[in-house]
Amino acid sequence: MFQRDYILRMIEMMGDLARKVAQLMEELEYLHHLDDASRLHCGLPLKALEELSHESLLEMLGPEPRLYASEILYLRAMEPSIQWDAQDRMMLKSLRLLASLTEESLLCELRTPRLRELKSQVLSLLTAQDLYQCALFFSAGDSYDEMEDALFQAVEQANEEGQRSVLIEKGCALLAQAAEEATESALAYCRMTRNELKQAAEELAAILTEE
Repeated sequence: MFQRDYILRMIEMMGDLARKVAQLMEELEYLHHLDDASRLHCGLPLKALEELSHESLLEMLGPEPRLYASEILYLRAMEPSIQWDAQDRMMLKSLRLLASLTEESLLCELRTPRLRELKSQVLSLLTAQDLYQCALFFSAGDSYDEMEDALFQAVEQANEEGQRSVLIEKGCALLAQAAEEATESALAYCRMTRNELKQAAEELAAILTEE
């Protein structure tokens, strides 16, 4: 999807944007800079990012503009005068756009802190599928502790037996794959072991037998 240097340059550019708007005190000026960034990087005005559904944005935007859209919506949610309900909507949409970008492991690794923050902020609004998508993102970025948490939360959030069974099967497969393929450095960073990942898979599978 992206080259390594290009990913690093995009992350740096988004950091520059965040620092720039953080210095702006006037709401209109803040929104004006976000609108300019949205038109430049996403081909859409800020208003479109705010009002279109995440499903529409996923269909319309390729990987790069989707990453920028997620960041711009996050910065929109950080605007001091925004109302709480609008802030939650912006953060939820930002999370869904970011979590869809699971094809590039370096990107997932670098943006794991942002996804973790968004997940914490809107946890009560997330569906089981949202949480499973977060788990996929964390897995791609070798954040296996975050992956494990998201998988169990997804299963807990599932309100249909069929959906729960599918999520358990997929979750067990992710955990087993991680136990098999994780590097020692990734495991050390997550403070996990292969046995802990295997045990998590067993605990997740046991939920089916308990029902």
